[in-house]
Amino acid sequence: MPDQSLYPCVTGLGHAFFWCTDIQLSERLSASLKKAGFVEVPTGFPLVCCFLSDDMESVIPVLEQTFGVKERRMIRALLSGSTKPSLHEFGDMHTLEELGLRLSAQWLGDMLADRRYKSLLQPIVCVEDHNNVMGYEFLIRGLHTDGTDIPAPVLFETAEAAGMLYALDMAAGESATRTARSFDLKENVFVNVLPFTIDTEKGMDAWLENVLGEGGLAEDQLVFEIVESQQLSDMEAVRKLVSRLKDRGIRIALDDFGTGFNNLSGITDIQPDFIKLDKSLTHDLNDDGRKWTLVANIVDSAKQSEIKVIAEGVEDSKTARMLESAGVDYLQGYLFGFPDEEPLPTVRPEAG
Repeated sequence: MPDQSLYPCVTGLGHAFFWCTDIQLSERLSASLKKAGFVEVPTGFPLVCCFLSDDMESVIPVLEQTFGVKERRMIRALLSGSTKPSLHEFGDMHTLEELGLRLSAQWLGDMLADRRYKSLLQPIVCVEDHNNVMGYEFLIRGLHTDGTDIPAPVLFETAEAAGMLYALDMAAGESATRTARSFDLKENVFVNVLPFTIDTEKGMDAWLENVLGEGGLAEDQLVFEIVESQQLSDMEAVRKLVSRLKDRGIRIALDDFGTGFNNLSGITDIQPDFIKLDKSLTHDLNDDGRKWTLVANIVDSAKQSEIKVIAEGVEDSKTARMLESAGVDYLQGYLFGFPDEEPLPTVRPEAG
């Protein structure tokens, strides 16, 4: 066994194994790690490399400088405590690309484990009385260790790249209901939920246990906003999901209508409780007569099916009045309140 004191990169006797698809990749991998000071352990197989390393955190950055994304997807790796990995260790084998994403998202795992996140509340108001808050949409925000906010795009893009959307989704639900309980909210609690989180009875039960387990919030107070609608091309699957949720007394809002959900006939078959008009439909509504006509037709069709309509992205009083004339039931946007850490006793004065 080599003298580890001679090799600053080696901190123990772990073994990092790499399986390459061709000899050129194997040779480049070997050369790059040797150059970085890692000690190679002969395997006797030209397509398999092994280096002494206690962790992948020190190895992956070197290989990310050597290989592009396509090549990193062609090399598989695992960490073992011996020169002959056991059978169960092969279950932890991943491509270099997957390992790199996981390592880059380690901060996200730490954030979730430490529960360093919070919910911001944005009010949803009744169209007849802008001071009447019917509910709040709860938006998760991550926190750095110093308490400063992690930008929402960074949070969600990292979670998606690292395959951690499910964990983030569960945290968002837990945070929303915990926050609602802390303020003893009586209004509706709108929570964004990814379809794959609750698309089975087991998944739904796990979500509800996670977010409602501590009590203090009734199931009929919850409104699930089904997001990531591009995943829901199978409208029959959506209908079954909505039916299961309604059986539990939970109401449903289909989000992003006008961008993701855009098949009104299919939506009326599903019978959600709410549809939320995407801000792309409400933006510049004052200057686009065709857009106003489209919104009015959507609202009319929804009312025939007893579906309430919430318009998002309302930023000025004129747009609010036009949406009211179109028959929209509820309004949400900066005009009535920015996302905030506390609920509003009343909406902003200029919203009246």
